[in-house]
Amino acid sequence: MNSPRALNPDDLLDTIVAVYDYGDYPQDFLASYDIMECLGEGVGCDTFLVQDAEESQFIAKCYDKSVWELEGSDDILESLDHPNLPKHIARFDNDTMTVVVRTFMEGTPLDRYANAKDLDEQEIVSICAKLCDVIGYLHHRAHPIIHRDIKPANVIVRPDGSVALIDFDIARVYRAGSETDTRFFGTVAYAPPEQYGFAQTDERADIYSLGVLLRFLLTGSPRQNKNVRVYRPLEKVISKCTAFDPAKRYSDIDQVKRALLAANPQSQGLRIAGIVVAALVVFGLLGFAGVQIYRAVTWSPFNSDAIPAVLNDEERIADAVSYMKDKYNTDLFDNPDDLATVGLLRHVLIDLYGLDRDYVYSFQEEGLPGESDDYFMAWGWDDDQTVRKETAVYAAVKVHDPKLVAEDQWSKLPDDNGEYPGARVAMLFADETGITTGVNRPYDITKGELALVFANADRVFEAAE
Repeated sequence: MNSPRALNPDDLLDTIVAVYDYGDYPQDFLASYDIMECLGEGVGCDTFLVQDAEESQFIAKCYDKSVWELEGSDDILESLDHPNLPKHIARFDNDTMTVVVRTFMEGTPLDRYANAKDLDEQEIVSICAKLCDVIGYLHHRAHPIIHRDIKPANVIVRPDGSVALIDFDIARVYRAGSETDTRFFGTVAYAPPEQYGFAQTDERADIYSLGVLLRFLLTGSPRQNKNVRVYRPLEKVISKCTAFDPAKRYSDIDQVKRALLAANPQSQGLRIAGIVVAALVVFGLLGFAGVQIYRAVTWSPFNSDAIPAVLNDEERIADAVSYMKDKYNTDLFDNPDDLATVGLLRHVLIDLYGLDRDYVYSFQEEGLPGESDDYFMAWGWDDDQTVRKETAVYAAVKVHDPKLVAEDQWSKLPDDNGEYPGARVAMLFADETGITTGVNRPYDITKGELALVFANADRVFEAAE
């Protein structure tokens, strides 16, 4: 048997020309670019890798006008300018075809990248968080752009580690379409129910697809499989992203990013290590003089430009309310002198920190309270009940690192004083790191004091990163 003969570039081009009839293609396009490779074939749309006279490579999307309707400046990328999105380069038209040329995003498609790499949860969260930033650029425009086909093949991991999003074909008008989504678009496994015609799609359609993509990276499949165990906080992110009812999903991609970063088990471990190291360094320095002793009483590991130790409690509360408002764009802590309620605390956990509502509201109905992956707090309090200091501290510590209040930490408690051990170990940690600074009353704390607990906790954990 003869060995296969390697094709030289001219032979390769002749082979491509033999397969594809370019008679319908705009002649000015063929004069400007050499077709190097067919990257994909779709319904009325072929995708080619092309090269100009300077040997720069581009992507050419070739649309059959009998299928696709591209009116005027209909390439959605013409209005965009982002380093991780392809840029519009040129458009060519004749009677039967429109060709749109875009920049070529060098890198590896995420499905191939994931198959080649043994990605851990930290790497997966990092990739998805970077993708959230790109999606946020699209969603937060004056007229939001919905991609509607977010899947691993359309996500490119670039050589510098950044993440690009490509293929905007179905973010345009389809000839047979109408103002509502009456025709299915997208990839079946990654498309939300509303893209099958159940409802009009909005930003939450992309959030659904991102949740499916996260499941694919964690389990190897876009489909739910109860036999495959996923780290519970990340599973909760997936569950909320992929809710059938769009109203039950995250409403904004920034909420998804915050929930991903909060659920990252690797970063939580690093935060603890950083806190321990920071505490050892600081307390070592405190032994040199009496002024250091004073600092030991008032110390918190905040950044030097955050909250000076000389602030009085009223100023601390005002600063904390402003900090939470600016960071999370929330008005939950307006009227800071009003009493905080359990309902407000639950809203903070759900709306600001991205926890699942069922996880926050569930509780242990029988027996002594204990820690569980099924619920956030072990107590089934009514929403209108007032909040104790230790309850707020427990929630603020646990939302950043659940391991700090786990049952294996209870052994460090010196005795049993009747209080819930998880809350007591959270209080020990909070007292050591400054989270309780400025919160003086043990019962019926105010909205301002609740803001102070969470602002202090945010700063402690961020300082340890």
